[in-house]
Amino acid sequence: MFPFSAGPCTLRAMNCRLTEHRIRSTCRELLACNGRVSGRALRRELRARYGAVGKAARVFEIWREESAAIQATPVSPDVAEMAARLITAEKAAVENKARAELAELREQAHQQKWAMEIDRLRVELHRQPKYAAEIRQLQDQVFRLTADLHATRLMLSRREQGRDPAPEA
Repeated sequence: MFPFSAGPCTLRAMNCRLTEHRIRSTCRELLACNGRVSGRALRRELRARYGAVGKAARVFEIWREESAAIQATPVSPDVAEMAARLITAEKAAVENKARAELAELREQAHQQKWAMEIDRLRVELHRQPKYAAEIRQLQDQVFRLTADLHATRLMLSRREQGRDPAPEA
């Protein structure tokens, strides 16, 4: 009636559902042998043993539970205390780094603000009329006053030594 081939039957069982027990036991065996096993390696092993891999979400959920259970094995109090201190130190380091980065950004903004303000004032000063002449005049005045101060000090020092009589009025 139906044209079947004479060779071996290649039909597989449809909807072959892996039990949770099979998935968990396979995962535990792999973790016991290898220590760390990926979810993909678990699915490859399930296909090799049972001919099915199961739904990815379900298999990976069981794999995560079993991996977490292996990692949550009891440890000595010293190791637990050191691990807690390490976690605390890492959190503090992250907070300190974030605080330092924020301070650096604030400092850069502060520097940029005042650099722009100084530049604006310089431009404004250069735009004023007679800027160069005023600067030269003030520099000349400072030079003359410095020379007068030096001459006055020299005259006072000579007067104290008695070499130069007081000027007559």
